[in-house]
Amino acid sequence: MSFRKQQLNSLIRNEISKAISKEVDFPAGSLASVREVRVSDDLGYADVMVSAYPTGKKDGVIKALNDKRAELQTILFKKIKIMSLPKIRFSYDPGPEKAANIEKISLGGK
Repeated sequence: MSFRKQQLNSLIRNEISKAISKEVDFPAGSLASVREVRVSDDLGYADVMVSAYPTGKKDGVIKALNDKRAELQTILFKKIKIMSLPKIRFSYDPGPEKAANIEKISLGGK
């Protein structure tokens, strides 16, 4: 991965995390965390991988993010000064959930 792409991933992750905490109202009792950002090779899209707690509310979290996508895109455009800002797409990152299941299995289901 190129240095520029790494920098853009990091910058978008930081700025989108700040914007989400200020702009998005999640379902009651749920939290979201930006786990990773992956900018496409052509810099056209940025896939924002989000984890949700509790995992049972992941659909509501992703819906809340998608409902605010245009506003978040505008905030990013104002914060990040590049000619063509990648379009953001939100998706659920099952990584933390998988890690918890693996740990549970390795402990013998305790």
